[in-house]
Amino acid sequence: MVNEKKKALRKKIQALRDGVSTEERDALSARVADNLWSLPEFESARSILFFISFRSEVNTVPMIERSIAGGKITCLPCTDMKSRGMIASQVLDLGKDLVLGNYDIMEPRQEAIRPVAAERIDIVLMPGVAFDEGGGRLGYGGGYYDRFLEKCRPDCRLIALAFELQLVDEVPRAEHDRLIHTIVTERRIIACPVSAIGPDQF
Repeated sequence: MVNEKKKALRKKIQALRDGVSTEERDALSARVADNLWSLPEFESARSILFFISFRSEVNTVPMIERSIAGGKITCLPCTDMKSRGMIASQVLDLGKDLVLGNYDIMEPRQEAIRPVAAERIDIVLMPGVAFDEGGGRLGYGGGYYDRFLEKCRPDCRLIALAFELQLVDEVPRAEHDRLIHTIVTERRIIACPVSAIGPDQF
């Protein structure tokens, strides 16, 4: 039942997001970036796992370039379709380090993989289709982030980057679904209830 609800919501929100023009998406993404950099925990973070934007997602490329230029340990996911696993790899140059990878998403090429242990990551920026203010997240169904987060420190902050149109009243949740701490959109920063609970909720 939960899976069917997830599929229906995923289809609905993806269609809405796909309807945003490239020009508007880039403008909204710039506002998301400004809000992200205003977060004290982001500014002070040393190691950050970004995601490379795919299709109509928030455009993260300028954010990644800014993070690299600012001297942060800036990482992107490398996925393994056989094990359904994921590692973090530091990127130094988007133009040289990336290649088209699994699911037609850009990721570090084999020769440019610089593994960073999950325990070293201070912030994971979470992609997703839909989110709710309770910290619920609807991903793409692969479970890669769920498995990766099991290896992260309890105090690692999970921050979603999203457009306002991706926010819903309630995301269908299964028992294993992880809650996020903060949602950053073009209009606001939402501190989810889990932020007040702290790492023990994991």
